[in-house]
Amino acid sequence: MRRPVVLLVTAALVAGFTPSALAEPFTSATPDMTAAVAVYDRQRDRFTVERDADKPFRSASVVKLLIALDHMYQRDPELVLEKAKTDEARNDILYLRAMLRGSWDYAASVFWVRGGYTDIVERIVERIGLKGTNPPEKPGMWGYTSLTPRDVVRVYRHVLDDAPVKYRDFIMTNIHMWEKCGEDAWNQSFGIPRAFGEPWSAKQGWSAWGATPPPGQDCSLGAARTAAGPPVPAAKEDVVDLSSPLLHTTGTVGKDDRSIVVVFSTFPKGTTWQDGSDRITRYTRALLPYVPGARPGRPSGI
Repeated sequence: MRRPVVLLVTAALVAGFTPSALAEPFTSATPDMTAAVAVYDRQRDRFTVERDADKPFRSASVVKLLIALDHMYQRDPELVLEKAKTDEARNDILYLRAMLRGSWDYAASVFWVRGGYTDIVERIVERIGLKGTNPPEKPGMWGYTSLTPRDVVRVYRHVLDDAPVKYRDFIMTNIHMWEKCGEDAWNQSFGIPRAFGEPWSAKQGWSAWGATPPPGQDCSLGAARTAAGPPVPAAKEDVVDLSSPLLHTTGTVGKDDRSIVVVFSTFPKGTTWQDGSDRITRYTRALLPYVPGARPGRPSGI
């Protein structure tokens, strides 16, 4: 436990924050919420805050960033719909859009199978130099990929600073065009989307909350999923906790994507979606002083 505290205090002193102020975000989570965080300032090229940033979690839908990036590197696809010359090329663009904006599981499963299952993770680990990312033990379960907050920061940094411009623009444009309602009808507006004012981007992850959203989500099944039919059997549901309900919020905050924010969290079984969503949002909102370029979000959320 000493190492995260040292990292936090060091980051805080460099940024001009006091240790007492730094403790606030992490005491805002209730004791039965497990959370890990990494915030990176791209302009100053340093982490402003880290807590258990090397702790592995199952990825849930955050792995879709890796799936999209690997697909682009392997196929160098046409990413402008009007320029696509085949039905497959057009479908790929639409699938990638829906996977990044609405977290469409069916699209992730299609690309996962086409890309060779766990080969996708192994290629991205080697390309980017990820340190704590591992493929799932069950090759068909893309959402069981193991990720750490620090590695997700590395992925965003690669997309923003190292990837070909057309890959960067496509991925970032689509996660900036994040959709409140996921294609599976779950409400994605937790964490970054509710904690910070625009501009921000978000790629969310959630798992083990049940087969169908609870009442009051104000979301309906996405058009893409309705058109495609049921997902193929590469799922995201149920050392890495493979069973606890989880919510992950990742993305960029501020003008020119200045800050990269990654918050991973798990909750005890029996936690309601609303309670978990509210808790990770409060936790993320408390990071505001440590996210350069951020503005507070609206109290009522989205």
